[in-house]
Amino acid sequence: MTLPAIDLVGYWLGIFLTFAILSYLYADNPFYKLAEHLFVGVSIGYVVTQQYYNVLLPNLFDRLTWRPTWYWLTFVLTALLFVKAISRRLAWLGRYPLAFVVAFFAGIQINAVGESDLADQIAASMRTLDVPRTNVNTAPPEDLAGLPGFSPPVAQRVAQARAGGQTFASLDDVERVPGLSQAQRDDLRAARGSLAGLDAQASVRDGDRYWFGILSRLLLLIGLCASLVYFYFSIEHKGVIGKVSKVGVWVLMIGFGASFGYTVQGRLALAVGRAMDMLDLDKPPELARAVNGPVVSAVCIVAIIVGIAVWEKVWHKRKP
Repeated sequence: MTLPAIDLVGYWLGIFLTFAILSYLYADNPFYKLAEHLFVGVSIGYVVTQQYYNVLLPNLFDRLTWRPTWYWLTFVLTALLFVKAISRRLAWLGRYPLAFVVAFFAGIQINAVGESDLADQIAASMRTLDVPRTNVNTAPPEDLAGLPGFSPPVAQRVAQARAGGQTFASLDDVERVPGLSQAQRDDLRAARGSLAGLDAQASVRDGDRYWFGILSRLLLLIGLCASLVYFYFSIEHKGVIGKVSKVGVWVLMIGFGASFGYTVQGRLALAVGRAMDMLDLDKPPELARAVNGPVVSAVCIVAIIVGIAVWEKVWHKRKP
């Protein structure tokens, strides 16, 4: 395939800047500073442009008229934000729009967080500990779609089969529902499992319990109560209260560790994706041959190593 020159240079520049950033692992050097300044400058330029065309221009400047409207008040508040850059003596004027923005944003977020996060967490902690298995013979399609291996199309097929008079004597019969593709049957077969899989969460009769789900809700309730006791300071943390609060500390540490691990895992996934892009593992063969990422990567590594060596030699000569 014929790749435009600008796109080809873009691929090569991305590979070079990636290794320039990684060169900081050796020492602070001009290649790292170049990549850092480019990243910060391009990011700020992009954000400023987007804010102007998507926020200021349609919501403020396009609505300004010489008639007395409240849009002129927003214009004045916006202008006051930049007073500090002009005069230090009048910098205090910027506190008024800043206070307005912070108070307005806090009022919106407190209500939103209270309704979304806090209310959902309270509702989740107040659920019954009893978790019955989903009966595939009577459950509606939306409940079936929440089971492992069940996608909405599979749930609809099962509901259609029941409407046609079919009754499931076992979960094995679900895999033989007419109209399912081989991939859907494979997904159902792979989702089978007696601990937390399809066999644990689904049944062909009423009265069966999902014991792993019951244990999960019980642990969640115990962890929640122990964590709240840790933050209860009206009673000295001794005896039973002290032991419960210590359990709360462990629960909090597990939660923080899981959150940090999720963040690290996400960064590693980004690093793996960047490596695959530089090695042309995620590109079509024609594009990979045009970019030739492995060769360009090797050239960039050699160029950066030689550049750092020359820079250190010159720098040591200049040092008194």
